[in-house]
Amino acid sequence: MWRRLTPLFLAPLLIASPVVAGHVHPLGDGWMRFEVAAAGRTLAAAMPSGAPLTGTLTLVIEGDGRAHDRQGRASPDPTPDRPVGLELAKAWPHPAAWLGRPCQYVTDAACKRADWTTHRFSEEAVAMTDAAVSVLMARAGAERVVLVGWSGGGVMAALVAARRDDVAGLVTIAAPLDLAAWTRSRGLSPLLGLDPADLPPIAAPQMHLTGAFDPLVRPAVVKQTARRLAGPWGQVETWPERHDCCWVARVDAIAARLDPQP
Repeated sequence: MWRRLTPLFLAPLLIASPVVAGHVHPLGDGWMRFEVAAAGRTLAAAMPSGAPLTGTLTLVIEGDGRAHDRQGRASPDPTPDRPVGLELAKAWPHPAAWLGRPCQYVTDAACKRADWTTHRFSEEAVAMTDAAVSVLMARAGAERVVLVGWSGGGVMAALVAARRDDVAGLVTIAAPLDLAAWTRSRGLSPLLGLDPADLPPIAAPQMHLTGAFDPLVRPAVVKQTARRLAGPWGQVETWPERHDCCWVARVDAIAARLDPQP
């Protein structure tokens, strides 16, 4: 399990990117984690350290992480104990990238607990994620992007996709796409910020997946919003999975089902 980034010399292949110097860390399996500057803030990201990517970049956005502790109190650090989003990115059948959420895996003096609790989907959070997507696309030499998000990362992926015109595909996995309905269903306080349920249909090929055995994001709570966002040709399905298992084992099937062509 890894937490904060260890200062190392900047790898030559990253020098041309808008990366925060001194914050590059090998993850194994040929992957490097680093920090990117985005909309005045810092986000953690990771990519394979091999040959640069081109064409269409698949970018997986991490889930909410440890927003609260077991007693429901705001966590002092939202870095997830298990980065399911990173696991999905590393398992993707063709080279992909990964993007953390605000304040995960980074030391950012601007971080406040609202960033990963009440305001995790604020305009500021979406704007910095959107900016980071552009940074990673430029680093990969990509002209188009397929946005993939697990859990809260799926909410963020949808919010970012709605404001871009270069999205070749959108995949959400176990994502609470109707935040107002989801918080009500869980007996939680409302989240303050943007909600995919308020978006118009998104003009990109889409796949929205929920788990039949998911007690956290029940399919019935989000299915209507998912269907509206996806339009008549989008895929909205419930698979026999739980919230955090075993979507990584399904990556090949997910990638094969989504056609990233415009």
